[in-house]
Amino acid sequence: MSKNFWKDLAANGPICALAPMDGYTDSPYRQIVKKIAPHTVCFSEFYSADGLVHSKQLQQTALAHDASEKPLIIQIFGKDPEMFRKAAILVEQAGAAGIDINMGCPAKKVVRSGHGSGLMINTDTAFRIVEEMSRAVNIPISVKTRLGWTGWEEHLIPFAQGLQNAGANLITIHGRTYQQAFTGKADWTGTYELKKHLSIPVIGNGDVSDYDDGVKKLENLDGFMIGRSSFGNPWCFLPGGYIPTLSEILAIMHEHGRLLVEHKGRKGILESRKHLVQYLHSFPGVKEYRKSLVTVESVEDIDAVLARIRNDHTNLLDTRLEQKKKC
Repeated sequence: MSKNFWKDLAANGPICALAPMDGYTDSPYRQIVKKIAPHTVCFSEFYSADGLVHSKQLQQTALAHDASEKPLIIQIFGKDPEMFRKAAILVEQAGAAGIDINMGCPAKKVVRSGHGSGLMINTDTAFRIVEEMSRAVNIPISVKTRLGWTGWEEHLIPFAQGLQNAGANLITIHGRTYQQAFTGKADWTGTYELKKHLSIPVIGNGDVSDYDDGVKKLENLDGFMIGRSSFGNPWCFLPGGYIPTLSEILAIMHEHGRLLVEHKGRKGILESRKHLVQYLHSFPGVKEYRKSLVTVESVEDIDAVLARIRNDHTNLLDTRLEQKKKC
C-alpha cells in the first residue's frame, strides 16, 4: 500500500471510516460493517505497541483479519518510539493498509502512562514516534488525536503541523478536548481551521450520527468517522438514511453472533450480549427479547431468540424500523 493511500482515497470523494473503539471494532464487527457498506474504511481497536512486539499471541489475535475487511487500518498506542517502529513492521507484514497512532484516548490510566492524549503534551516524543514509523514502513502512518488539552486555539495547529512534518499521512481530530473526554457536544470548528494549515488529508470525528450527517459536517475536510452511532446500526454507513427491515436486522444479528463465536469461542458469546441487544428497537416486546439476549450461552440460544421474534412478528418482517441514533 502506497504512502499516498489517504490522498488517493480523498481524491475520489469523502472518506467514510469506522472509528477505532476499544471493545467494539474487532474483526467480526468490521466484517459486518464491510458487508453492509463496502466503501467504509475500518479502523481496529487499539493495541499496545509494546504488546505487539513482545507477544506472539497478541500478534495473532490483533493482526489477523479477513480479506473482506481490507483496506484495514490497525491502531496502536504506547510512548516508546522504538517499540512503535518494531510494531509498525509487524503490522505491515500482516497486510494492513495503514497504521494509526492513538494520541487521543483520555482514559486517566492511559494518560498517566504517557500514552494516548498524554502525547499531546509530550510533543517531542509524539514527533519521534511518527518519524521512526514513517522511516520503517511503506504503508501510511496516521494519527488520531483531540482538539487539545483544554482548547484548540493555541496548541492544535502547531502540534498537527509537527506531526505532518514528521511523516504523518493523515490526521483525525476528535472534536473534544482531553478534559471533555466524551462529555458535551463535539466542536468541529478547530478541525476546519486546522485543515487550512495542512497539506495532508484531515478527518473529523465526534457526534456523527450517519453517513449523511458526516457529509453535512464535512465543509473543507476530507472525510469523517462514525463511532458510537454505529452500535446496533451498521447501516448508518450507507448514504440516504437507509432504514433496514426487521428481516435484515435479524439476519445481521445472526451473522454477527456467529462471527463472534467463530473468532472468540466462549468469550465471543459473552461479547455478543452487549452487541446484539443494541440492534433491537421500536417494536412490541423488545424489552423481553433483550432480556433473553443478555443471557445467551450459544449460537443456538441466539438463533432461538431470533426465531421467537420472527414467529411473534411475522407481519413486521418486511417493515423498515427506524434505528435509534446515538452520538
